[in-house]
Amino acid sequence: MRRTANVAQITVVLLLVWAAYWAALPWIDCLRAFPAAVPVNDSVRFCTLGAEIPGFGTPHGWNVLGSCLYVASAIWFLVRRP
Repeated sequence: MRRTANVAQITVVLLLVWAAYWAALPWIDCLRAFPAAVPVNDSVRFCTLGAEIPGFGTPHGWNVLGSCLYVASAIWFLVRRP
């Protein structure tokens, strides 16, 4: 019975990590849209907090926060004892 619990635990952790990736995907796509000449700290700030540029998309800070929560819950689920 112990092996089944381990497989279920690993499956849940993998699903949570996968959900974290999908939650952060709009933010990742926003970062990838910037050319290489733009400094990294500017692109991270624009994608996370938004910018006062007309036509620029909405900020994706909540996506990053949700992704961090998924990762934290995956770590918690992995280290807890059943």
